[in-house]
Amino acid sequence: MRRIRRHNRAHTFVEEAMSLEYLARLENAHFPLLVRKASDVDQVRVLKAAECITASVPQGLLNMPFEDVGEAVVFGLTERGERVLRAAGPPPEPPLQRGRRPADDF
Repeated sequence: MRRIRRHNRAHTFVEEAMSLEYLARLENAHFPLLVRKASDVDQVRVLKAAECITASVPQGLLNMPFEDVGEAVVFGLTERGERVLRAAGPPPEPPLQRGRRPADDF
């Protein structure tokens, strides 16, 4: 019997955008980084599952659902995480060419 998985695309897109923003914040962090805010620990879990970061998120009483605090340690970005950030960045601008006018492009 096949299982049918239902996805809420809007919810998934928001989660991905939030995780990408958190990944961008981690890009300039000093590692190892201790994370204690529960919502940030959730972001660490998502990014670790996506193999974008290396991190430790212990299971136990401190990391229970619906708590305000948690604990995780981020050790760094993976190659995949760096690729994701590069791909999500703005495209590079084309080089300027001397002697061309913008009207020449049409």
